[in-house]
Amino acid sequence: MKYVEKRSDDEKVIRTEILLTPLLIVAPLIVSFLLFYDWFTRDYLTGELDLFGELMLAVIILIVNIIFDVPFIRSLRALSKKKL
Repeated sequence: MKYVEKRSDDEKVIRTEILLTPLLIVAPLIVSFLLFYDWFTRDYLTGELDLFGELMLAVIILIVNIIFDVPFIRSLRALSKKKL
């Protein structure tokens, strides 16, 4: 009986992760592209290059997002293939 309850709890967690996947992937991408755009328009085009930290923050967010999202998506795909 406990195994059945545990399995249904696991399925609820997996469904929640699947539903939140677009938010977990898209939100950091949007933030990093907005930071990059802001750096480009306020810093690069004017030639001042004072806000280099903004560019670095955008790059760090983008790289970390890619590093963590690729294995996350692969694991969700493998799990969904197991369920089918």
